[in-house]
Amino acid sequence: MTTPNSPAASAVTPGRVLLVDDEPAFQRLGGAFLRNLGQEVTVAGDAEQAVEAFAASRPDLVLLDLAMPPSMDPEQGLALIPRFAGVPVVVLTGHAEHELALRAAELGAWDFLPKPIDPDLLRFVVTRALRKHRLDQELSQLRLQQGEESMGLLGQAPAMQSLRAMIRRVAPSRVNVLVLGPTGTGKELVARALHEQGPQAAGPFVPVHCGALSAELLESELFGHVKGSFTGAYRDQPGLVEVARGGTLFLDEVGEMPLPMQVKLLRFLQEGSFMPVGGRATKTSEVRVVAATHRDLEAMVRSGEFREDLYYRLKGVVLRTPALAERRQDVPLLAVRFAQLRGVGVSASAMAWLSACDWPGNVRELKAVVEASAALLLPGQHELDAEALSLAAGAEMPAVLGGAAASHPGTRGEQDGLLDAALAELERRLISEAMQGSGGNQSEAARRLGISRVGLIKKLGRLGLR
Repeated sequence: MTTPNSPAASAVTPGRVLLVDDEPAFQRLGGAFLRNLGQEVTVAGDAEQAVEAFAASRPDLVLLDLAMPPSMDPEQGLALIPRFAGVPVVVLTGHAEHELALRAAELGAWDFLPKPIDPDLLRFVVTRALRKHRLDQELSQLRLQQGEESMGLLGQAPAMQSLRAMIRRVAPSRVNVLVLGPTGTGKELVARALHEQGPQAAGPFVPVHCGALSAELLESELFGHVKGSFTGAYRDQPGLVEVARGGTLFLDEVGEMPLPMQVKLLRFLQEGSFMPVGGRATKTSEVRVVAATHRDLEAMVRSGEFREDLYYRLKGVVLRTPALAERRQDVPLLAVRFAQLRGVGVSASAMAWLSACDWPGNVRELKAVVEASAALLLPGQHELDAEALSLAAGAEMPAVLGGAAASHPGTRGEQDGLLDAALAELERRLISEAMQGSGGNQSEAARRLGISRVGLIKKLGRLGLR
């Protein structure tokens, strides 16, 4: 048998193990063996202790004997398996209990070990189970990050964290949602996230811009029309409300909707029914409605530009997308991601330029400038620089870069020194914010900054931030 101090033993992934067994001898010997493998072990002797220990220690693996006191009925042990959801459960069975092992697998057990337990087999199973749990956790985190990225909801600013939390909470319901925020802040991305994470995800996501069409055309676009209802109506045409059946209808810039259409939209929201232009038969369509606007709907209600009853029908839940000025610490993260999508990096001067801008067009403007500057790079250039960015934006160098040199008309070397000082100060601030936001976790801070952990450690030393 391989000893606990051998190379094979040292390869075991460390973790927290909950050992559930009523035999004191096995608790003592099994616990000692697992601890020698580098595991943190919690022992429970019955079902009640097991449930309490699971909640308190949040283990990475459960070793479960099915014979639970006081009755020693395996059914009691089987009933525990669903209580340990989220971690691998390895069932300990007798040689003649294959039927129980199969039932345990049906309830979610990951593997089983026959008693008496072979130490080498125990080491092998524990190693595989802990590695599986670690990989499952990493995969879940990657999926979460991918989901956030696919939604376009990157950012660690408190406003973005709150927005993502609200989306996760609201999405499973079918309540209507009103998304408010400045232009370019990703309101449609929020709508798509609500759709993709909600019960209607299998259905279509159908967007319509309410301000792009006249009242007559918008009515036909939303509710459809029948053949001959107007000049050019050569056939029946279903509306977007019907196309979106079973999915999500996204009413973009609903504040621009003409008043006559607001009445007809209100009827659909109240009754779930509509009538195509020129039609005589009422149709129905069950959809989730997400509306968005950059305008102040409450002020529009007071001025009579927007119906009050429609406003309250739309605002089942209100979500707000923050302006980029409210989340300036996210500019580096967003810029790096947009640049990566174009296969380029971001130089220190480019990051200083980006961080110094006000971005009145918000994330949409930032993305457009980064993409345009990437297209302007010369052959052999692999990083965005301030010159390419300012050219793409059609703007002068921001004051943090150009102002110091303009106000100190010294030599070129003096101006370069001022620029270096400004860049170092900006870099120091960005790294400090990332470290604070990650609670001092260097790996997380490096991820937020878009650099390696080794690179972050070097910068911390160079800038005196250790």
